[in-house]
Amino acid sequence: MGTENDKKEISKQIKNAFEFIQRLYYESSYLIKEIEGQLGESEHRFKILRPSGYSVSTRSSTGLEANNVSLWLPRKFSVAFVEEEATEINKGQNFTEIKNELKVLYFKFKLNEKNLDEPELIFGVFYNIEKYKDWVKKFENLMGALEYVDYKMFSKYPNIDYKDGTFKIKGKFKKVKLLDINSSKELNENVIEPIIKIYEQIDS
Repeated sequence: MGTENDKKEISKQIKNAFEFIQRLYYESSYLIKEIEGQLGESEHRFKILRPSGYSVSTRSSTGLEANNVSLWLPRKFSVAFVEEEATEINKGQNFTEIKNELKVLYFKFKLNEKNLDEPELIFGVFYNIEKYKDWVKKFENLMGALEYVDYKMFSKYPNIDYKDGTFKIKGKFKKVKLLDINSSKELNENVIEPIIKIYEQIDS
């Protein structure tokens, strides 16, 4: 008894769960575009980086191994910005040369993670970036690598000082609860102004 009703209830819960996740992704995309708009209007005229088109950078998987199944659904993703003069765009992709003076604004959206009570946004500035591999031709080549080492890289938050066989990077970061950002004004006061302040305080 109740088997058919149970199936209908489970199906309804699955549908609601996916609709909620999709809505969360939409809200995240709207927030990223608002960040892009506000940074583009700043005196530095920051431009979003497009490693492989207009998209976020994330670590995901379609593998059937147990440790990869948890990566089927992106739980965190990132976007980066640099000053307009620091990058070139060709065929929908950026080329940002890694120079001594390069500073990169970096935003990591964490929607779900072990020991994470609620979604959060980590934001800050990467600097003192060096590459050690020939395949790293531009900063965009590192954005995928950053997703794979984020646990190690942010282990000393708010200060970043990370090095491996591929690259070295330093950074200064802050974080806010995503659910606390409910307007353009709150975004500007709690994220945009603080990250620009960090950017301007870091010596090139």
